[in-house]
Amino acid sequence: MRAAAATTLFLTLCFVRPDRHNGDVGNDVSDGDFKDDKAAATKGRRKQPHIIFILIDDQGFNDIGYHNPSIKTPTLDKLAAEGVKLENYYVQPICTPSRSQLLTGRYRHLARGPPTPSHPFGVVCFRYQIHTGLQHSIIRPSQPSCLPPHMDTLPQRLRQAGYATHMVGKWHLGFYTKACLPTRKGFDSFFGSLTGSVDYYSYGSCDGPGVCGYDLHANESVAWGHQGKYSTTLFTQQARKIIQNHDPSQRPIFLLLSLQAVHTPLQPPKSYIYPYRDMGDVARRRFAAMVSTVDEAVRNVTYALRKAGFYRNSVIVYSTDNGAQPFTGGSNWPLRGRKGTYWEGGVRGVAFVHSPLLRRRRRVSKALIHITDWFPTLLALAGGNVSQSQSLDGFDVWGAISEGQESPRHEILHNIDPLHKAPEPARARQVPESNSLFKKPKKKGRKKKQLKARPEQKSAFTSSKKLNSYLKAHLKRPKARRTAVPEDNLSWTPAKVHSQHKSKRSPSVANAADSPSPAGETAVWDTSIQAAIRVGDWKLLTGDPGHGEWVPPQVLPTLSGRWWNLERAFPSLQHGPNAEAAKSVWLFNISADPYERHDLSRTRPDVVRQLLTRLAHYNRTAVPVYFPPDDPRAHPDRHGGAWVPWMDRDQETVYKKKVYAGKKKKKNSKCRLCKLKAFFLKLNTGIMSSRITDSSS
Repeated sequence: MRAAAATTLFLTLCFVRPDRHNGDVGNDVSDGDFKDDKAAATKGRRKQPHIIFILIDDQGFNDIGYHNPSIKTPTLDKLAAEGVKLENYYVQPICTPSRSQLLTGRYRHLARGPPTPSHPFGVVCFRYQIHTGLQHSIIRPSQPSCLPPHMDTLPQRLRQAGYATHMVGKWHLGFYTKACLPTRKGFDSFFGSLTGSVDYYSYGSCDGPGVCGYDLHANESVAWGHQGKYSTTLFTQQARKIIQNHDPSQRPIFLLLSLQAVHTPLQPPKSYIYPYRDMGDVARRRFAAMVSTVDEAVRNVTYALRKAGFYRNSVIVYSTDNGAQPFTGGSNWPLRGRKGTYWEGGVRGVAFVHSPLLRRRRRVSKALIHITDWFPTLLALAGGNVSQSQSLDGFDVWGAISEGQESPRHEILHNIDPLHKAPEPARARQVPESNSLFKKPKKKGRKKKQLKARPEQKSAFTSSKKLNSYLKAHLKRPKARRTAVPEDNLSWTPAKVHSQHKSKRSPSVANAADSPSPAGETAVWDTSIQAAIRVGDWKLLTGDPGHGEWVPPQVLPTLSGRWWNLERAFPSLQHGPNAEAAKSVWLFNISADPYERHDLSRTRPDVVRQLLTRLAHYNRTAVPVYFPPDDPRAHPDRHGGAWVPWMDRDQETVYKKKVYAGKKKKKNSKCRLCKLKAFFLKLNTGIMSSRITDSSS
């Protein structure tokens, strides 16, 4: 059976659609780019369904009635039971990446690189989304970052197909210039918040202590005067108005209702808490009450659809954006991990589709689906030409959802984050014995609240001969005692895999293992880097995946910190004297072990190497992550007390020139450590450039 499984994995890896990763760089999105959409839409106008996409914030696997009867969600349970429950559905572990992938349908996209003197806005390049500022963390309110302009979005394509497009609720995809706003990304109208978390009554949003402002907007203006109205209720009322005022005879409607609930702060109306009065944990009780507010909101929206006559020709998609945060009352039980991690609890999402247009209803789908799949699925359903959106990573999965067909998706790249390295015990094998020379001296003095400028990104591959020769010539290695490192932490080289598992491999896997690693590197993958990938039944995690415990509900009675700390840092509970603290590779058969309790990395190194090679394939076009520092000009005190766009085109140019000048000044420092870093950066750039050239040729 193992040989058969390995053979299946090998075939899957070999026949994954390579054309999805070889698109050309396009120009700015324009009406002319999609001129065939309107003709196709007009031809089948009567068949175009109304699309209602309901996106929930931080709802965990165990936070819905049909998974957990203690959560009272009768409307959601009924809609899911009469539709199709998606029980093999995946999202990203935090807000911004999930939302960007929903709207773009891509792991990767057209984006701008770091600024240079000749290109102050950055060179436009084709790269994976995992290598933009959107893969490392959320976009913070004070960061000058957003969806790149040279990229089409789902609402833009649907609008080209003849749809009226509206968004209500949370944006969280950047707003530092007006070009970043939802109304500039394809939505005809927008009503909601731009930042990641707001007070449910006052609409105040903070980016750390003392940096707070009002965040409620109507289109491109601040929507003052709504304080005291509960946001879930207010957003639902706005969605109902849009439905009531829409004329279906003119064109179909696409409505993205992106509720803030059930994200912190935990502020449910008191009337919703009473049904959960028997819950001992206060945070869990309030969280459950907020889920009930979502249930009522969905009931009101579906009622509005029926009343307006839209329902019989509508598709309702319900999805969470990531796993729950147990520290704030959520629950992913019995899945492992939490929001912000790549364990199943962080990336396996609650979702269902309800529609009279479904051919096979009242069932559970185990088809593998990812949040990027909604772009091509909904666009094709709307009569748009999917092929005009280049290099989509999503698949059209409507056949799998509506008819029970096999999913065209067999692989999910959860992420590669070169800026998130594993803790020291797991990194010991990757650092030379003179690693003390690499440590930055601790600076004394006042700590800055702002984020530092974009950290340096190291290649995800291990050292080459050129690097080793440089180290020998320039560094005197201090005498150090060698420490034993567990087998799991050794670099995954072809020779190691061959010697470990020579007698257990199938012929296909054996041949692959004996072949040289990509680009002639001495190792397949640097396993200290945080990454996760799913291929078929197999899931691989490397580096520090984050909090890896199984947390039953109501066992964490208090909030461990402010929400912005939970969003930005993902402390792992695996640091300790146990063996897990030194691990950097995990392998699970998710179909047989959905709760990730049986690590198979030691017994199946052949599969490990195949998936590491796949990670290396995705990483070949890696470029430095652009994660800009806070801009003090974003402070709401400078804008009448509200979060609003704070840069125009000229200001953006000046700002990015200053960022580049600061980096250049740092680079020219005469310290020995800086010269060493400069060499690494130059070497890494050369390696990446050669890989990009090879992959494009």
